[in-house]
Amino acid sequence: MRFPADLSWEPPADVIITAGEVIVIVDIAGMDSDSINIVTDGSRLKVGGVRGSSCCEGRKQYHQIEIRVGRFYREIELPVPVDHGKTTARYERGMLEIRVARTDPSSHVRKVEIE
Repeated sequence: MRFPADLSWEPPADVIITAGEVIVIVDIAGMDSDSINIVTDGSRLKVGGVRGSSCCEGRKQYHQIEIRVGRFYREIELPVPVDHGKTTARYERGMLEIRVARTDPSSHVRKVEIE
């Protein structure tokens, strides 16, 4: 996805835990969905991409700049065990919603028999 040195900005995110899933909502307005990368990695969810300027080609003079552009990256530690195979994402009205199904923590524990 990217290395920390490439970090330009970090979008705000909410993490919601329900009985059956973890929902992560990331505020990244002004993007095309194909410009967003989502990766699950162990207990981490990684979201990155590049947001370009949405205004005015050619020469311009800024009076105020608050909207972040360029590379962005957000890494979120998921608070409960999840099933990465059951992950969905939807991008609508500037909000990226990622849903990851929860899994039983005991399913990650395995007793190893000695031969």
